[in-house]
Amino acid sequence: MRIKTGLISLMLIFAFSCHSKKDTSSEKESKTVSVFAAASLADVMTTLAKEYQAKSGMKVTLNFASSGTLARQMQEGATPGIYLSASPRWMKFATENGSADSTVCFPVARNGLVAVVPKNSPIDTLNISSSLDFPKVFAGRLAIGDPAHVPAGQYAAEALKSLGWYETLKSRFLKTKDVRSALMVVELGECEMAIVYATDAMKSKKVRAVGVFPESSHQPVEYWAAKGKFGGFAADSLLNYLHSAEADFIWKKFGFKAIAEPGKSNTNK
Repeated sequence: MRIKTGLISLMLIFAFSCHSKKDTSSEKESKTVSVFAAASLADVMTTLAKEYQAKSGMKVTLNFASSGTLARQMQEGATPGIYLSASPRWMKFATENGSADSTVCFPVARNGLVAVVPKNSPIDTLNISSSLDFPKVFAGRLAIGDPAHVPAGQYAAEALKSLGWYETLKSRFLKTKDVRSALMVVELGECEMAIVYATDAMKSKKVRAVGVFPESSHQPVEYWAAKGKFGGFAADSLLNYLHSAEADFIWKKFGFKAIAEPGKSNTNK
């Protein structure tokens, strides 16, 4: 009888111990959220994460790369709590393969597309339209994010095709791994011009934006957010924060146009 009582006591202690460890682990997990975000969001998301951590006590870990690179990492098994894409195309890719939640997916901010040159470039302000002979404005190479997986490059290629300059310029493309790299080669003077997001040009002290591409020349530059496949409460909480009044102020501070309310989950643009 004593043996049975002892065994039952040991089993209860073991069960309680396991339960306690599980609760501690769950509590730890609920206070951490990982974010995979497009490279062009590095500055604004770093600030948003810092403010959110101070406000909520939750830890935010950030991983920045091109939207396509991140989407493929998720397809291969990476499990961020939140995925932020600079392109509806890559968000659609992530939701269709199940690595992002299609039911918690919406646009959060917008951006613009500009042509930039080194600060000391002789190129003056350009009125970018189909009447401009853009390929003759500069003699060197044109840096753009690789259209195969970089949304900024996809928007750039779309704009150049729309304005009739793509075929003339494609042999002069310097394709980069992400939009930040396209900006960097101009900052370093290794390329005469680049097409980047307006927010990237705004923060750089080494380049000048000389022209804005008409919104009609490309699909809207829209950032989409979705909860990751295994995102939990922490992911929901941070996603809600991205639409708060405080976050809206931060988006605008970095040159983005915030989208105040979640839209419908429509990534078929």
